[in-house]
Amino acid sequence: MIGWSVDRGHPGPLIFEFISGLLGGIAGGCRRSDNNSDNSFGGSVVKRPKARIGDVFQIPLHPGQVGHGQVVAVNSGPGPLYVVIFRRAWPLDAQPDIRNIVADEIALVAPTMDALIWHGKWPLVGNLAPELDRVPFPAYRITVGAADRWFVETFDHARRRLPNPGELEKLTNPTSVAPIRLQRAIRAINGLEPWDPTWNELTYESVLARCIPV
Repeated sequence: MIGWSVDRGHPGPLIFEFISGLLGGIAGGCRRSDNNSDNSFGGSVVKRPKARIGDVFQIPLHPGQVGHGQVVAVNSGPGPLYVVIFRRAWPLDAQPDIRNIVADEIALVAPTMDALIWHGKWPLVGNLAPELDRVPFPAYRITVGAADRWFVETFDHARRRLPNPGELEKLTNPTSVAPIRLQRAIRAINGLEPWDPTWNELTYESVLARCIPV
């Protein structure tokens, strides 16, 4: 999946965001090894960061300004990572306490990939157990067996049921979001670029509204 679906009606632009977010990671991903190192070109071994639950990472927003996010789940749900992105932008040299970072308001929530963490574009700044009671884990709509045979499924794929009237329209398909989309969305929240309506489904409020019993 590449972050769009026909029923949501957002083709082209998301493809380019997906490609721009992952192009740098394709070659390196093919060389990924168990010991998190890469010496494919015969030089010194470079250790690549492997994301873990609780990892807090930095997101470049503007020269001298950064945001932060946290990994709250790994290999659970539609993407390799499930992350929250905090609202506040910090000066690059601020070096805030990690507890102050994660206490901030959650602005965005999404399943995503680890390409920008793996390649150091989102550098890790620490690790702290996530407060999972603050994190929304939405249900998704899926088809099973036939294109028109819809079900509602839990975030972790553990349970599914037939949809109630009106539920399918509220839910999204289980897609993994390109990291660059999250970076651009938090930039927009901080007034650094225009808001794209296709990012609405990434907001905390939107994800929370999709947390329905299954």
